[in-house]
Amino acid sequence: MRFSLYFLFILLTSIACKVQQKKPVSKESAVLDRAKARESKPVVSSINGKYNFVDSTNARVFMVVELANVADDITFEKLNKVFRIQWSILPEYGTKEKLKSGKLEFAEEFFKKVGKNYQLTFDIPKLKNVESAVMVLDFIDIEAATKYTFDLPLDFYAKKVDTRYLVYDKKDDVFPKFIPYIYEGAEFVVKAINPSQEKLFLKRYSNLSLPALSPMSASKRDPMSEFASEEVIEIVAGEPVSLKQKGVYVLTQSPDSHQDGYGFLVVDERFPRDTEPQSLKESLVYMSTPKEIEELKNNENAKEALDLYFLNVAKGNQALAKQLVKTYYKRVADANKLFSTYKEGWKTDKGMVFVIMGPPSRVQRNRQREVWLYAQNSNNSEIIFTFYRKTNAFTDQNFELVRYPEYSSFWYPFVEAWRTGNVVE
Repeated sequence: MRFSLYFLFILLTSIACKVQQKKPVSKESAVLDRAKARESKPVVSSINGKYNFVDSTNARVFMVVELANVADDITFEKLNKVFRIQWSILPEYGTKEKLKSGKLEFAEEFFKKVGKNYQLTFDIPKLKNVESAVMVLDFIDIEAATKYTFDLPLDFYAKKVDTRYLVYDKKDDVFPKFIPYIYEGAEFVVKAINPSQEKLFLKRYSNLSLPALSPMSASKRDPMSEFASEEVIEIVAGEPVSLKQKGVYVLTQSPDSHQDGYGFLVVDERFPRDTEPQSLKESLVYMSTPKEIEELKNNENAKEALDLYFLNVAKGNQALAKQLVKTYYKRVADANKLFSTYKEGWKTDKGMVFVIMGPPSRVQRNRQREVWLYAQNSNNSEIIFTFYRKTNAFTDQNFELVRYPEYSSFWYPFVEAWRTGNVVE
């Protein structure tokens, strides 16, 4: 507490000694103060990464880093006082051995601010006699001694075409596109970091992909049966390309088998959102009964079918019906942003779990497996979903859920939460 001028005068002229009393601070208020301090500090929200080989000795890493609690005018100097950044190349997930490592900082040499995100570019060595490894990037909060970690699998033998070529918006761009889809009619460029005369092809497939099977299903599908080959287009690296037809395209140097392929979608301008009534009907499969799915299919008036569906689910409550529409389709759009590869994100196994369950509380991963864990408020146990990498002719980023009948005990209650309007974004 501050002393008044009058009190200071009395203090200085009196013989008696006054002692300032400290205001007691409760544990609760101290915790709240620390929480407020953390909330106001910059934190890493997400990181996404790609890489391309520059030559036989180096690879270039490209990352999009999203920070929260960051003022528009924050300087690199201030960010360097918050974060320490380091990268390491490990022989495998979960190991402590470092094959190579290095440090980075917020500087124009590495970072460029674009909108609310930061583009990060740096080079790492291409290790000899090492087929594959994992690059780990750590953003360490200096004060809190916590860190945000991102891992990027590396293929030093460059078997996949997207380790040598990436998709860019324009011919002169030096930072690649990070969204896994291209809008129909939009120009883009496929190029290597150093000019190349290698032949490149785009193989187009019609997209007949189906929604993911339920977590309890015992059925199996051949992913290739959902796609029909339509045409092969030869393209020139570094020259603009425009694709007029929607579908699945595979960038490859071997169009017959395209085992080296990189698959992506060509979509209309509404994606990742969708406003087409026919496709809006399809994505309701995860929260619908078999009877409702059949009714949606049989009603040729898609808009009318959607209106009836949501009003029936909401038992005539129009406010609840509107809330369901807004919340559910936002979750579908988010799944499209996060998990689209050669099919729409909501149709993938990860997308299905994300739409119904939301983002996991935490994730564990290695080269071949990803485990999503959801905390339960009622007890200390966790709901666990395990996805295994299943490389196919379109991508090495395809993950399939390990399905169990026992999932029904909590899957259906989560579906019911959607139907009763108890899911909150």
